[in-house]
Amino acid sequence: MRTYILLFLLLASPAFAGEDGTLSLSPAVVMLRGDHGQSTTQTLTMVNGTSRAFSFDLVAQDVVTTDGTRTFVEAGSIAGSIAATAVFSPNRVTVPPGQTVAVTITVTLPPQTPQRAIIALFRGTNTVMSGKVPMTASLGALLTFTVSDSVELDAAPLAVRAQSATANLGVTHACRNAGREPLVAKGVMAVIDARGALVGKSPLTSKRLLPGESADFGGEYGGELDPGRYRVFVTYDYEGKTLTRDAEVVIP
Repeated sequence: MRTYILLFLLLASPAFAGEDGTLSLSPAVVMLRGDHGQSTTQTLTMVNGTSRAFSFDLVAQDVVTTDGTRTFVEAGSIAGSIAATAVFSPNRVTVPPGQTVAVTITVTLPPQTPQRAIIALFRGTNTVMSGKVPMTASLGALLTFTVSDSVELDAAPLAVRAQSATANLGVTHACRNAGREPLVAKGVMAVIDARGALVGKSPLTSKRLLPGESADFGGEYGGELDPGRYRVFVTYDYEGKTLTRDAEVVIP
């Protein structure tokens, strides 16, 4: 049985780990700003750190949001397809062991398209073995496009998990990109005691959302709290804007 494995690590270099090394693709994310009708050419670099050659076909897919979740669709299958404009040079590569290959992709943002992202996909054409299971290694880079200042992040009320004997205080809430453009939200959690004094802060993992995409945001406070009443503030900075949510919690 042949298994197709597709790896997208969008906050670091995408990588496929074999038994004797790693394939990696960079950059993992290309964030572009411009206008409809404009073209851009970007360079993607594949590094083969394994002991065997890998071959890839280069294709583009549109990234769309359905019911708050990213999905990938074939180029040209939706109106305003950005992926349909993609031209790779070359469009097929073989990367020898220990070598690096660079590929360029040129895309044009169609007039009035509502689409804002594509995947530049290195689709593997040869099979590797993982134990007794044959797999095809494919890696992709995300390209996002921003054409306006219509950026907006919606967030549900903050849910707080109280500190326990086995876990630190934690927060979570559902967030949604309610604008027309991609955004990256960088968050920090601050804990304030009953007297209004800052107890401490903890950074939260950055999140990237495409228009219409939803995700659970949150994280854990990095320290242990003494018994008492606290207010927890979570603040996200995104594309020059700020969103804050807060909630009270009692530590017994």
